Amino acid sequence: MSFILSNCNGSFALLGIQSRFRGVFFADENEVLSSIADIRVKGAEKYDFWSASKGKSTFWFANKLPAFFHEGSAADVLLDCRKIFDNREWGRNYQFVQDGDVLLVRYDKRDDHRETETGEYGFWIAFTGCKFEKIGEWVEEKLSFDEQRRSPPFSRHFFRALRASGSFCVAFARGRDDAALLARRSWKNRQKLAKEAEGVAKEVAGSGSLSEQYSRYSLACLQSGQGLYAGLPWFCQRWARDELVSVKGLWLSGQKTFAKAVLFYWLERLLPGGRLPGTLTSTIADVGWLFVRLEEVAKELSARERSFVLAKLDYYLQQVKLKDGLVTNNPKETWMDSLYRGGARVEINALLLASCRLARVLKKKLPLEQKLRDAARRAFLKKQPKGVYLADGSADDVVRPNVFIAAYVYPELLSRKEWLECFDFALSRLWCDWGGLSTLDKAHMDFIDQHTGEDPRSYHNGDSWFWLNNLAAIVLARFDAKRYKKYVEQIFDASVKSSSLGVQGHFPELSSAKELKAEGCLSQAWSAAMTLELIEAIDKLFKKGV
Repeated sequence: MSFILSNCNGSFALLGIQSRFRGVFFADENEVLSSIADIRVKGAEKYDFWSASKGKSTFWFANKLPAFFHEGSAADVLLDCRKIFDNREWGRNYQFVQDGDVLLVRYDKRDDHRETETGEYGFWIAFTGCKFEKIGEWVEEKLSFDEQRRSPPFSRHFFRALRASGSFCVAFARGRDDAALLARRSWKNRQKLAKEAEGVAKEVAGSGSLSEQYSRYSLACLQSGQGLYAGLPWFCQRWARDELVSVKGLWLSGQKTFAKAVLFYWLERLLPGGRLPGTLTSTIADVGWLFVRLEEVAKELSARERSFVLAKLDYYLQQVKLKDGLVTNNPKETWMDSLYRGGARVEINALLLASCRLARVLKKKLPLEQKLRDAARRAFLKKQPKGVYLADGSADDVVRPNVFIAAYVYPELLSRKEWLECFDFALSRLWCDWGGLSTLDKAHMDFIDQHTGEDPRSYHNGDSWFWLNNLAAIVLARFDAKRYKKYVEQIFDASVKSSSLGVQGHFPELSSAKELKAEGCLSQAWSAAMTLELIEAIDKLFKKGV
Protein backbone atom coordinates (compact mmCIF):
# COMPACT_ATOMS: atom_id res chain seq x y z
CA MET A 1 0.00 0.00 0.00
CA SER A 2 1.26 3.50 -0.83
CA PHE A 3 0.26 6.88 0.59
CA ILE A 4 0.41 10.57 -0.25
CA LEU A 5 0.48 13.02 2.65
CA SER A 6 0.38 16.79 2.15
CA ASN A 7 0.64 20.06 4.01
CA CYS A 8 -2.02 21.39 1.58
CA ASN A 9 0.42 24.08 0.48
CA GLY A 10 2.71 22.38 -2.04
CA SER A 11 4.80 20.10 0.19
CA PHE A 12 4.02 16.38 0.17
CA ALA A 13 5.28 12.90 0.99
CA LEU A 14 4.89 9.73 -1.07
CA LEU A 15 5.55 6.53 0.84
CA GLY A 16 5.40 2.87 -0.09
CA ILE A 17 6.81 2.60 -3.64
CA GLN A 18 10.25 1.94 -5.10
CA SER A 19 10.71 5.13 -7.07
CA ARG A 20 12.82 8.26 -7.24
CA PHE A 21 9.54 10.05 -6.48
CA ARG A 22 9.30 8.32 -3.11
CA GLY A 23 10.00 10.39 -0.02
CA VAL A 24 9.36 13.80 1.51
CA PHE A 25 9.22 16.82 -0.80
CA PHE A 26 9.15 20.46 0.22
CA ALA A 27 7.76 23.30 -1.91
CA ASP A 28 9.84 26.46 -2.09
CA GLU A 29 8.35 29.24 -4.20
CA ASN A 30 8.26 27.72 -7.73
CA GLU A 31 10.44 24.70 -6.94
CA VAL A 32 9.84 21.33 -5.35
CA LEU A 33 12.77 19.82 -3.48
CA SER A 34 13.33 16.24 -2.39
CA SER A 35 14.72 15.63 1.11
CA ILE A 36 14.09 12.31 2.88
CA ALA A 37 13.97 9.35 0.49
CA ASP A 38 12.68 6.85 3.04
CA ILE A 39 12.16 6.23 6.73
CA ARG A 40 12.82 2.51 7.21
CA VAL A 41 10.16 0.90 9.40
CA LYS A 42 8.21 -2.35 9.10
CA GLY A 43 4.65 -3.38 9.84
CA ALA A 44 1.05 -3.17 8.68
CA GLU A 45 -0.02 0.01 6.89
CA LYS A 46 -3.02 2.26 7.45
CA TYR A 47 -4.21 5.52 5.85
CA ASP A 48 -6.26 8.15 7.70
CA PHE A 49 -6.41 11.18 5.38
CA TRP A 50 -4.05 13.56 7.25
CA SER A 51 -1.73 10.78 8.47
CA ALA A 52 -0.49 7.31 7.60
CA SER A 53 0.96 4.59 9.77
CA LYS A 54 3.25 1.64 9.24
CA GLY A 55 3.76 -0.72 12.14
CA LYS A 56 4.31 1.42 15.23
CA SER A 57 5.23 4.54 13.25
CA THR A 58 2.92 7.37 12.18
CA PHE A 59 3.72 10.02 9.55
CA TRP A 60 2.08 13.41 9.00
CA PHE A 61 2.60 16.97 7.76
CA ALA A 62 1.92 20.17 9.66
CA ASN A 63 -0.82 22.09 7.89
CA LYS A 64 0.64 24.72 5.51
CA LEU A 65 4.16 24.40 7.00
CA PRO A 66 7.24 22.68 5.52
CA ALA A 67 7.50 20.43 8.58
CA PHE A 68 7.09 16.63 8.49
CA PHE A 69 6.74 14.31 11.48
CA HIS A 70 7.64 10.71 12.25
CA GLU A 71 6.21 9.40 15.49
CA GLY A 72 7.37 5.95 16.54
CA SER A 73 10.33 3.73 17.24
CA ALA A 74 13.92 3.79 15.94
CA ALA A 75 14.33 4.05 12.16
CA ASP A 76 17.04 4.52 9.55
CA VAL A 77 16.65 7.70 7.49
CA LEU A 78 17.71 7.75 3.84
CA LEU A 79 18.26 11.10 2.14
CA ASP A 80 17.96 12.08 -1.52
CA CYS A 81 18.21 15.87 -1.44
CA ARG A 82 17.77 17.48 -4.86
CA LYS A 83 15.36 19.35 -7.10
CA ILE A 84 12.58 16.92 -7.90
CA PHE A 85 13.57 16.36 -11.55
CA ASP A 86 17.34 16.47 -11.01
CA ASN A 87 18.48 12.85 -11.46
CA ARG A 88 22.23 13.53 -11.44
CA GLU A 89 24.28 11.14 -9.32
CA TRP A 90 27.62 12.93 -8.91
CA GLY A 91 28.49 16.04 -6.93
CA ARG A 92 25.97 15.42 -4.14
CA ASN A 93 27.42 16.66 -0.85
CA TYR A 94 26.01 16.42 2.68
CA GLN A 95 27.35 18.16 5.78
CA PHE A 96 26.09 17.61 9.34
CA VAL A 97 26.03 20.39 11.95
CA GLN A 98 24.83 19.83 15.52
CA ASP A 99 23.15 22.94 16.95
CA GLY A 100 21.98 22.06 20.45
CA ASP A 101 18.92 19.85 20.13
CA VAL A 102 18.81 20.22 16.33
CA LEU A 103 20.78 18.21 13.77
CA LEU A 104 21.21 20.35 10.68
CA VAL A 105 21.95 18.81 7.28
CA ARG A 106 23.38 21.03 4.58
CA TYR A 107 22.96 19.73 1.04
CA ASP A 108 24.96 21.14 -1.86
CA LYS A 109 24.73 20.01 -5.48
CA ARG A 110 27.94 20.74 -7.34
CA ASP A 111 28.60 20.36 -11.04
CA ASP A 112 30.72 17.36 -11.95
CA HIS A 113 32.77 16.75 -15.10
CA ARG A 114 31.23 13.26 -15.42
CA GLU A 115 27.84 14.80 -16.16
CA THR A 116 26.77 17.07 -19.03
CA GLU A 117 23.93 18.75 -17.14
CA THR A 118 24.89 21.71 -14.97
CA GLY A 119 23.35 23.83 -12.24
CA GLU A 120 24.47 24.24 -8.63
CA TYR A 121 22.24 24.87 -5.62
CA GLY A 122 21.85 24.03 -1.94
CA PHE A 123 19.48 24.08 1.02
CA TRP A 124 19.09 23.03 4.66
CA ILE A 125 16.92 20.49 6.43
CA ALA A 126 16.76 20.30 10.22
CA PHE A 127 15.99 17.29 12.44
CA THR A 128 14.94 17.43 16.07
CA GLY A 129 13.03 15.41 18.64
CA CYS A 130 15.32 12.47 19.44
CA LYS A 131 18.93 11.31 19.29
CA PHE A 132 20.45 10.79 15.86
CA GLU A 133 23.31 8.42 15.09
CA LYS A 134 25.19 9.47 11.94
CA ILE A 135 25.79 6.64 9.44
CA GLY A 136 26.92 8.31 6.20
CA GLU A 137 26.65 5.37 3.81
CA TRP A 138 25.67 5.37 0.13
CA VAL A 139 23.35 2.53 -0.92
CA GLU A 140 22.09 1.66 -4.40
CA GLU A 141 18.48 0.60 -4.83
CA LYS A 142 16.50 -0.64 -7.80
CA LEU A 143 13.48 1.49 -8.70
CA SER A 144 10.95 -1.15 -9.74
CA PHE A 145 8.05 1.29 -10.03
CA ASP A 146 10.01 3.55 -12.39
CA GLU A 147 11.14 0.58 -14.45
CA GLN A 148 7.56 -0.63 -14.76
CA ARG A 149 6.47 2.73 -16.16
CA ARG A 150 9.55 2.94 -18.41
CA SER A 151 10.85 6.05 -16.68
CA PRO A 152 14.65 5.89 -16.28
CA PRO A 153 16.82 5.79 -14.28
CA PHE A 154 15.90 2.35 -12.95
CA SER A 155 18.30 2.51 -9.99
CA ARG A 156 19.71 5.26 -7.79
CA HIS A 157 22.17 5.76 -4.95
CA PHE A 158 20.57 7.04 -1.75
CA PHE A 159 22.41 8.43 1.27
CA ARG A 160 21.77 6.35 4.40
CA ALA A 161 22.42 9.36 6.55
CA LEU A 162 21.39 8.55 10.09
CA ARG A 163 19.47 6.40 12.53
CA ALA A 164 16.78 8.14 14.57
CA SER A 165 16.24 6.74 18.06
CA GLY A 166 12.52 7.57 18.00
CA SER A 167 10.05 10.28 17.03
CA PHE A 168 11.28 13.37 15.21
CA CYS A 169 10.40 16.37 13.08
CA VAL A 170 12.20 17.43 9.90
CA ALA A 171 11.84 20.98 8.60
CA PHE A 172 13.03 22.72 5.44
CA ALA A 173 14.43 26.17 4.70
CA ARG A 174 16.98 27.76 2.39
CA GLY A 175 18.80 29.24 5.38
CA ARG A 176 20.36 27.40 8.33
CA ASP A 177 18.84 29.49 11.10
CA ASP A 178 15.39 29.42 9.52
CA ALA A 179 15.46 25.63 9.23
CA ALA A 180 16.56 25.20 12.86
CA LEU A 181 13.96 27.64 14.16
CA LEU A 182 11.12 25.99 12.26
CA ALA A 183 12.16 22.52 13.44
CA ARG A 184 12.29 23.62 17.10
CA ARG A 185 8.97 25.47 16.99
CA SER A 186 7.23 22.65 15.14
CA TRP A 187 8.48 20.01 17.55
CA LYS A 188 7.53 22.11 20.58
CA ASN A 189 4.02 22.65 19.19
CA ARG A 190 3.58 19.18 17.66
CA GLN A 191 0.44 18.30 19.62
CA LYS A 192 -1.25 21.52 18.57
CA LEU A 193 -0.09 21.08 14.96
CA ALA A 194 -1.35 17.48 14.88
CA LYS A 195 -4.79 18.52 16.12
CA GLU A 196 -4.87 21.31 13.54
CA ALA A 197 -3.90 18.97 10.66
CA GLU A 198 -6.50 16.42 11.75
CA GLY A 199 -9.15 19.10 12.13
CA VAL A 200 -8.49 20.56 8.69
CA ALA A 201 -8.68 17.09 7.15
CA LYS A 202 -12.03 16.35 8.80
CA GLU A 203 -13.43 19.71 7.79
CA VAL A 204 -12.29 19.39 4.16
CA ALA A 205 -13.27 15.74 3.73
CA GLY A 206 -16.68 16.44 5.21
CA SER A 207 -19.45 13.88 5.26
CA GLY A 208 -20.92 11.54 2.68
CA SER A 209 -19.51 8.40 1.11
CA LEU A 210 -15.84 7.50 1.48
CA SER A 211 -15.23 8.22 -2.21
CA GLU A 212 -16.77 11.67 -1.78
CA GLN A 213 -14.52 12.37 1.21
CA TYR A 214 -11.50 11.06 -0.69
CA SER A 215 -12.29 13.35 -3.64
CA ARG A 216 -12.54 16.46 -1.50
CA TYR A 217 -9.42 15.78 0.50
CA SER A 218 -7.41 14.73 -2.54
CA LEU A 219 -8.10 18.13 -4.12
CA ALA A 220 -7.02 19.84 -0.91
CA CYS A 221 -3.76 17.86 -0.91
CA LEU A 222 -3.01 19.20 -4.40
CA GLN A 223 -3.20 22.84 -3.40
CA SER A 224 -0.03 24.88 -3.66
CA GLY A 225 -0.12 28.53 -2.70
CA GLN A 226 -2.90 30.13 -4.77
CA GLY A 227 -3.04 27.29 -7.28
CA LEU A 228 -3.63 23.61 -7.78
CA TYR A 229 -1.05 21.02 -8.80
CA ALA A 230 -2.12 19.05 -11.87
CA GLY A 231 -1.07 15.88 -10.07
CA LEU A 232 1.34 14.22 -7.68
CA PRO A 233 4.10 13.30 -7.55
CA TRP A 234 5.50 14.43 -10.90
CA PHE A 235 2.89 16.89 -12.19
CA CYS A 236 3.59 19.36 -9.38
CA GLN A 237 2.92 22.40 -11.55
CA ARG A 238 -0.04 24.66 -12.28
CA TRP A 239 -1.64 23.82 -15.62
CA ALA A 240 -4.41 26.07 -16.90
CA ARG A 241 -6.53 23.35 -18.51
CA ASP A 242 -6.35 20.99 -15.54
CA GLU A 243 -7.16 23.73 -13.03
CA LEU A 244 -10.11 24.99 -15.04
CA VAL A 245 -11.60 21.54 -15.51
CA SER A 246 -11.18 21.02 -11.75
CA VAL A 247 -12.78 24.31 -10.65
CA LYS A 248 -16.30 22.94 -10.30
CA GLY A 249 -14.98 20.14 -8.11
CA LEU A 250 -13.32 22.75 -5.91
CA TRP A 251 -16.61 24.63 -5.76
CA LEU A 252 -18.53 21.48 -4.82
CA SER A 253 -15.99 20.69 -2.10
CA GLY A 254 -16.75 24.01 -0.43
CA GLN A 255 -13.60 25.82 -1.58
CA LYS A 256 -15.50 28.59 -3.35
CA THR A 257 -13.06 31.42 -2.60
CA PHE A 258 -10.16 29.35 -3.86
CA ALA A 259 -12.08 28.26 -6.97
CA LYS A 260 -12.93 31.86 -7.78
CA ALA A 261 -9.30 32.91 -7.31
CA VAL A 262 -8.22 30.25 -9.82
CA LEU A 263 -10.72 31.53 -12.40
CA PHE A 264 -9.60 35.14 -12.12
CA TYR A 265 -5.93 34.13 -12.10
CA TRP A 266 -6.31 32.62 -15.57
CA LEU A 267 -8.71 35.31 -16.75
CA GLU A 268 -5.93 37.83 -16.23
CA ARG A 269 -3.52 35.70 -18.27
CA LEU A 270 -5.36 35.51 -21.57
CA LEU A 271 -2.90 35.76 -24.43
CA PRO A 272 -3.15 37.26 -27.90
CA GLY A 273 -4.60 34.83 -30.41
CA GLY A 274 -7.16 33.53 -27.91
CA ARG A 275 -4.81 31.30 -25.95
CA LEU A 276 -3.67 30.56 -22.41
CA PRO A 277 -0.15 29.70 -21.27
CA GLY A 278 0.70 26.03 -21.62
CA THR A 279 3.18 23.78 -19.86
CA LEU A 280 4.13 20.98 -22.23
CA THR A 281 3.43 23.43 -25.08
CA SER A 282 3.79 27.20 -24.97
CA THR A 283 0.04 27.74 -25.34
CA ILE A 284 -3.23 25.81 -25.15
CA ALA A 285 -6.30 26.28 -27.31
CA ASP A 286 -9.13 25.09 -25.04
CA VAL A 287 -9.52 28.47 -23.35
CA GLY A 288 -13.27 27.97 -23.43
CA TRP A 289 -13.06 25.96 -20.20
CA LEU A 290 -12.44 29.29 -18.45
CA PHE A 291 -15.74 30.70 -19.67
CA VAL A 292 -17.66 27.47 -19.09
CA ARG A 293 -16.66 27.61 -15.43
CA LEU A 294 -17.31 31.36 -15.17
CA GLU A 295 -20.83 30.84 -16.49
CA GLU A 296 -21.44 28.26 -13.75
CA VAL A 297 -20.62 30.82 -11.04
CA ALA A 298 -22.00 33.90 -12.82
CA LYS A 299 -24.70 34.41 -10.18
CA GLU A 300 -22.00 34.53 -7.50
CA LEU A 301 -20.14 37.40 -9.19
CA SER A 302 -20.41 41.03 -8.17
CA ALA A 303 -21.41 43.65 -10.75
CA ARG A 304 -17.76 44.75 -10.94
CA GLU A 305 -16.58 41.17 -11.47
CA ARG A 306 -19.21 40.55 -14.17
CA SER A 307 -18.06 43.70 -15.96
CA PHE A 308 -14.44 42.53 -15.81
CA VAL A 309 -15.40 39.06 -17.10
CA LEU A 310 -17.33 40.57 -20.01
CA ALA A 311 -14.40 42.81 -20.94
CA LYS A 312 -12.04 39.83 -20.95
CA LEU A 313 -14.56 37.75 -22.89
CA ASP A 314 -14.82 40.51 -25.51
CA TYR A 315 -11.03 40.54 -25.80
CA TYR A 316 -10.90 36.76 -26.17
CA LEU A 317 -13.59 36.62 -28.85
CA GLN A 318 -11.91 39.42 -30.79
CA GLN A 319 -8.63 37.52 -30.70
CA VAL A 320 -10.10 34.27 -32.03
CA LYS A 321 -9.59 33.86 -35.78
CA LEU A 322 -11.81 31.56 -37.84
CA LYS A 323 -10.86 29.54 -40.89
CA ASP A 324 -13.70 28.31 -43.09
CA GLY A 325 -16.06 29.34 -40.33
CA LEU A 326 -14.32 27.29 -37.61
CA VAL A 327 -11.73 27.93 -34.93
CA THR A 328 -8.52 25.97 -35.43
CA ASN A 329 -5.74 24.98 -33.07
CA ASN A 330 -2.05 24.35 -33.53
CA PRO A 331 -0.51 20.90 -33.06
CA LYS A 332 -0.55 19.60 -29.48
CA GLU A 333 -2.62 22.52 -28.15
CA THR A 334 -5.55 20.32 -27.05
CA TRP A 335 -5.83 18.07 -24.01
CA MET A 336 -4.70 15.18 -26.21
CA ASP A 337 -1.25 16.74 -26.29
CA SER A 338 0.63 13.57 -27.21
CA LEU A 339 -1.05 13.82 -30.63
CA TYR A 340 -0.61 16.29 -33.46
CA ARG A 341 -4.36 17.10 -33.69
CA GLY A 342 -3.90 20.39 -35.52
CA GLY A 343 -6.81 21.98 -37.39
CA ALA A 344 -10.47 22.34 -36.43
CA ARG A 345 -11.37 20.03 -33.52
CA VAL A 346 -14.84 19.28 -32.23
CA GLU A 347 -14.35 20.09 -28.54
CA ILE A 348 -12.36 23.29 -29.24
CA ASN A 349 -15.21 24.64 -31.37
CA ALA A 350 -17.77 23.58 -28.77
CA LEU A 351 -15.77 25.43 -26.11
CA LEU A 352 -15.78 28.58 -28.27
CA LEU A 353 -19.55 28.22 -28.66
CA ALA A 354 -19.87 27.94 -24.89
CA SER A 355 -17.89 31.17 -24.57
CA CYS A 356 -20.35 32.86 -26.93
CA ARG A 357 -23.19 31.57 -24.75
CA LEU A 358 -21.64 33.27 -21.71
CA ALA A 359 -21.72 36.56 -23.60
CA ARG A 360 -25.44 35.93 -24.14
CA VAL A 361 -25.90 35.19 -20.42
CA LEU A 362 -24.15 38.47 -19.63
CA LYS A 363 -26.63 40.28 -21.92
CA LYS A 364 -24.47 40.56 -25.01
CA LYS A 365 -25.79 38.36 -27.80
CA LEU A 366 -23.32 37.74 -30.63
CA PRO A 367 -24.07 36.74 -34.24
CA LEU A 368 -20.90 34.59 -34.07
CA GLU A 369 -22.67 31.94 -31.98
CA GLN A 370 -25.26 30.96 -34.61
CA LYS A 371 -22.76 31.18 -37.48
CA LEU A 372 -20.25 28.99 -35.64
CA ARG A 373 -22.93 26.50 -34.61
CA ASP A 374 -24.04 26.10 -38.23
CA ALA A 375 -20.44 25.72 -39.42
CA ALA A 376 -19.66 23.17 -36.71
CA ARG A 377 -22.68 21.06 -37.61
CA ARG A 378 -21.65 21.06 -41.27
CA ALA A 379 -18.05 20.17 -40.48
CA PHE A 380 -18.35 17.58 -37.71
CA LEU A 381 -21.76 15.93 -38.05
CA LYS A 382 -21.43 12.74 -40.09
CA LYS A 383 -23.81 9.98 -41.07
CA GLN A 384 -23.58 6.46 -39.71
CA PRO A 385 -25.88 3.43 -40.22
CA LYS A 386 -28.03 4.21 -37.18
CA GLY A 387 -28.10 8.00 -37.45
CA VAL A 388 -25.29 10.50 -36.99
CA TYR A 389 -22.03 10.93 -35.10
CA LEU A 390 -19.57 13.74 -34.44
CA ALA A 391 -16.17 13.41 -36.09
CA ASP A 392 -13.12 14.31 -34.02
CA GLY A 393 -11.94 16.88 -36.58
CA SER A 394 -13.24 18.64 -39.67
CA ALA A 395 -10.74 16.60 -41.70
CA ASP A 396 -10.53 13.63 -39.35
CA ASP A 397 -13.44 11.18 -39.08
CA VAL A 398 -11.82 9.04 -36.39
CA VAL A 399 -13.95 8.24 -33.32
CA ARG A 400 -12.66 9.62 -30.01
CA PRO A 401 -14.43 10.51 -26.76
CA ASN A 402 -14.17 14.27 -27.33
CA VAL A 403 -17.80 14.14 -28.44
CA PHE A 404 -18.67 13.95 -24.73
CA ILE A 405 -16.70 17.14 -23.99
CA ALA A 406 -18.67 18.87 -26.77
CA ALA A 407 -21.96 17.69 -25.25
CA TYR A 408 -20.88 18.71 -21.73
CA VAL A 409 -19.90 22.28 -22.64
CA TYR A 410 -22.38 23.04 -25.44
CA PRO A 411 -25.40 20.72 -25.60
CA GLU A 412 -27.14 23.21 -27.91
CA LEU A 413 -24.99 21.98 -30.80
CA LEU A 414 -27.30 19.04 -31.61
CA SER A 415 -30.85 17.96 -30.96
CA ARG A 416 -31.47 15.39 -28.22
CA LYS A 417 -32.13 12.71 -30.82
CA GLU A 418 -28.85 13.50 -32.59
CA TRP A 419 -26.90 13.42 -29.33
CA LEU A 420 -28.29 10.02 -28.38
CA GLU A 421 -27.29 8.65 -31.79
CA CYS A 422 -23.81 10.12 -31.31
CA PHE A 423 -23.46 8.63 -27.82
CA ASP A 424 -24.63 5.18 -28.92
CA PHE A 425 -22.16 5.19 -31.81
CA ALA A 426 -19.27 6.40 -29.64
CA LEU A 427 -19.98 3.85 -26.94
CA SER A 428 -20.04 1.04 -29.50
CA ARG A 429 -16.51 1.99 -30.59
CA LEU A 430 -14.90 3.15 -27.32
CA TRP A 431 -16.45 1.25 -24.41
CA CYS A 432 -14.17 -0.77 -22.12
CA ASP A 433 -16.03 -3.55 -20.31
CA TRP A 434 -14.52 -2.65 -16.91
CA GLY A 435 -16.21 0.78 -17.01
CA GLY A 436 -14.27 3.29 -19.08
CA LEU A 437 -13.80 4.82 -22.51
CA SER A 438 -10.83 4.32 -24.77
CA THR A 439 -9.30 7.47 -26.22
CA LEU A 440 -9.39 5.91 -29.70
CA ASP A 441 -11.74 3.67 -31.63
CA LYS A 442 -10.78 0.15 -30.49
CA ALA A 443 -10.90 -1.05 -34.10
CA HIS A 444 -8.41 1.58 -35.27
CA MET A 445 -4.99 0.38 -36.39
CA ASP A 446 -3.27 2.75 -33.92
CA PHE A 447 -5.21 1.52 -30.88
CA ILE A 448 -3.02 0.33 -27.97
CA ASP A 449 -4.77 -1.60 -25.20
CA GLN A 450 -1.98 -1.46 -22.57
CA HIS A 451 -0.55 1.70 -21.00
CA THR A 452 3.00 2.35 -22.25
CA GLY A 453 4.22 4.28 -19.20
CA GLU A 454 6.32 7.38 -19.73
CA ASP A 455 6.43 6.51 -23.43
CA PRO A 456 3.34 8.46 -24.60
CA ARG A 457 2.25 6.16 -27.44
CA SER A 458 -0.80 4.85 -25.57
CA TYR A 459 -1.84 8.09 -23.83
CA HIS A 460 -4.41 9.18 -26.38
CA ASN A 461 -4.43 6.08 -28.55
CA GLY A 462 -6.14 3.77 -26.11
CA ASP A 463 -5.58 4.77 -22.48
CA SER A 464 -8.77 5.52 -20.58
CA TRP A 465 -8.70 8.79 -18.60
CA PHE A 466 -10.75 8.90 -15.42
CA TRP A 467 -11.61 12.62 -15.70
CA LEU A 468 -13.11 12.08 -19.15
CA ASN A 469 -14.88 8.87 -18.14
CA ASN A 470 -16.59 10.74 -15.31
CA LEU A 471 -17.45 13.65 -17.61
CA ALA A 472 -18.98 11.20 -20.11
CA ALA A 473 -21.05 9.60 -17.34
CA ILE A 474 -22.35 13.04 -16.32
CA VAL A 475 -23.36 13.73 -19.92
CA LEU A 476 -25.08 10.36 -20.33
CA ALA A 477 -26.98 10.87 -17.08
CA ARG A 478 -28.11 14.34 -18.15
CA PHE A 479 -29.44 13.24 -21.52
CA ASP A 480 -31.05 9.91 -20.63
CA ALA A 481 -30.28 8.42 -17.24
CA LYS A 482 -32.46 5.34 -17.73
CA ARG A 483 -31.08 4.53 -21.17
CA TYR A 484 -27.46 4.80 -20.02
CA LYS A 485 -27.83 3.64 -16.42
CA LYS A 486 -25.47 0.67 -16.89
CA TYR A 487 -22.71 2.87 -18.32
CA VAL A 488 -23.04 5.54 -15.62
CA GLU A 489 -22.92 2.97 -12.83
CA GLN A 490 -19.93 1.12 -14.26
CA ILE A 491 -17.95 4.33 -14.80
CA PHE A 492 -18.67 5.44 -11.26
CA ASP A 493 -17.74 2.05 -9.81
CA ALA A 494 -14.45 2.07 -11.74
CA SER A 495 -13.57 5.54 -10.47
CA VAL A 496 -14.29 4.51 -6.90
CA LYS A 497 -12.16 1.37 -7.24
CA SER A 498 -9.29 3.39 -8.72
CA SER A 499 -8.82 5.24 -5.42
CA SER A 500 -7.72 2.01 -3.74
CA LEU A 501 -5.74 0.44 -6.59
CA GLY A 502 -2.81 2.86 -6.49
CA VAL A 503 -2.24 5.48 -3.81
CA GLN A 504 -4.86 4.99 -1.12
CA GLY A 505 -7.52 7.72 -1.14
CA HIS A 506 -6.37 9.42 -4.35
CA PHE A 507 -7.63 9.25 -7.93
CA PRO A 508 -5.12 8.32 -10.64
CA GLU A 509 -4.70 9.85 -14.05
CA LEU A 510 -5.69 6.93 -16.28
CA SER A 511 -5.96 3.20 -16.88
CA SER A 512 -5.07 0.82 -19.67
CA ALA A 513 -8.04 0.18 -21.95
CA LYS A 514 -7.67 -3.58 -21.52
CA GLU A 515 -8.29 -3.76 -17.77
CA LEU A 516 -8.90 -1.43 -14.86
CA LYS A 517 -5.62 -0.27 -13.33
CA ALA A 518 -4.33 2.80 -11.49
CA GLU A 519 -1.76 4.14 -13.96
CA GLY A 520 -0.20 7.39 -15.06
CA CYS A 521 0.19 10.05 -12.38
CA LEU A 522 -0.78 8.65 -8.97
CA SER A 523 -3.04 11.50 -7.85
CA GLN A 524 -4.61 13.66 -10.55
CA ALA A 525 -6.62 16.82 -9.80
CA TRP A 526 -9.19 16.56 -12.56
CA SER A 527 -9.80 12.88 -11.81
CA ALA A 528 -10.80 13.76 -8.24
CA ALA A 529 -12.75 16.85 -9.30
CA MET A 530 -14.77 15.02 -11.93
CA THR A 531 -15.51 12.22 -9.46
CA LEU A 532 -17.11 14.85 -7.22
CA GLU A 533 -19.13 16.17 -10.15
CA LEU A 534 -20.34 12.67 -11.01
CA ILE A 535 -21.33 12.04 -7.39
CA GLU A 536 -23.40 15.25 -7.48
CA ALA A 537 -25.06 14.17 -10.75
CA ILE A 538 -25.91 10.73 -9.35
CA ASP A 539 -27.30 12.28 -6.15
CA LYS A 540 -29.61 14.48 -8.22
CA LEU A 541 -30.86 11.46 -10.15
CA PHE A 542 -31.42 9.54 -6.94
CA LYS A 543 -33.55 12.38 -5.57
CA LYS A 544 -35.61 12.27 -8.77
CA GLY A 545 -36.11 8.54 -8.32
CA VAL A 546 -34.14 7.53 -11.43
